[in-house]
Amino acid sequence: MLSSLFGDLVPRRLPATPASPTAPAVATDGGTALVRTPAVDSIDVVVDDSPTEAIRRHFHAHRQDLQRASAMVTLLDPSRLWAPQVLQALAAAGSQPVQRLNLRERTSLRTLAVIERTLVPRRGAPALRVYQADIRGGASAAGVAPEEITTALAEGSQLTAVIVGAMQPHALVALLRALVEATHRPEWRCPQIVFILPPAAAALRQRILAQDWPAGVTAHALADSLASAAGVWNRVLEVWEAGQHRLADTAPAATAPVADASAAAAAQPPTGQPADAAAARPPAPDAGLPLVVLNRLLLPLARSEGLLACAIVDLDSGDLRASQHNGEPPSDLHALAEAMCAARLAHQAVAPDEPAPDEVLVTTGTRQTLLRRLPGAARLGFVAVLDRRRANLTLLRFKLLDAERILG
Repeated sequence: MLSSLFGDLVPRRLPATPASPTAPAVATDGGTALVRTPAVDSIDVVVDDSPTEAIRRHFHAHRQDLQRASAMVTLLDPSRLWAPQVLQALAAAGSQPVQRLNLRERTSLRTLAVIERTLVPRRGAPALRVYQADIRGGASAAGVAPEEITTALAEGSQLTAVIVGAMQPHALVALLRALVEATHRPEWRCPQIVFILPPAAAALRQRILAQDWPAGVTAHALADSLASAAGVWNRVLEVWEAGQHRLADTAPAATAPVADASAAAAAQPPTGQPADAAAARPPAPDAGLPLVVLNRLLLPLARSEGLLACAIVDLDSGDLRASQHNGEPPSDLHALAEAMCAARLAHQAVAPDEPAPDEVLVTTGTRQTLLRRLPGAARLGFVAVLDRRRANLTLLRFKLLDAERILG
């Protein structure tokens, strides 16, 4: 009977006017345009033993290989502030029902937990199944720890999102400890876990990232103002999309595009500099990185919404090492890269006792030019020309966090 909730569903229909080619129709933070109440399909399931073991048995049979399993996101919301609203908003936006599974104990028919799911159709991408669990008082009475059921759901997901709301410090510490312990168990297969934190939670973010997460689990922590269900879902979707780009990066190197002519221009000396002076310049520590590695880094970034062109640049000289672009490349990309690197060096010269800035951002009209130092590469930076009306700087910065793994 668990297959009625955990099995695959076919979307009823796609939204008439999706917000973007890859995102559901919930794309604004207003949250006032949803006027339709989604249908609710409620199912009662009586379990003889532990509901946690029942879920794990089903996942072992149907979701052992997450590379082939359908896309699944689990929302953990201990404060129960946002997860139910997110599911309702997604169901209404995608014209999908909310499936509800009532787990009951056989002897007393007490409700142990209510697991809800909805399907999120996405144009041009596989649909997402989004889950959340409401643990009832019957679970404690039956000797079932509340976190056991939510952990069982998270184990078989491709992404687990933990929404940290109004929680007491001791409860937050217990939650974090329980999740870290769960990720070290052999049943855990979820590769990504993201914590959505309230603003001004820098210390908590550092504590989360400093935990002893297993090598196969990538932990993220995002601090944002949670003003609506749409805003919460958009943060979760950003992490999901970034994870899909990382999977695309693991494709064989033969699929990487050939570097364009701008990469060859990096071998030429800067304008007005003699060739022998360029040859006498000591090589950068990162000069040995092959072009295929740099292009593997640039390819997913070049697909970002609103990005016109991007490149890898030598931070000291301003020379381009490799570049990608959407449509016609800006003719001034090389000059912009040199100017941004010069501005960075000028700041360092004015304040020699301070570290060089990690990022330089210049806005001119409808365009923005971004220069950001690449983690794991002391002499390399990422430069991008953006359409400020469509670009998402937060998502672009998040994608750049994966550069250290690729460059390594």
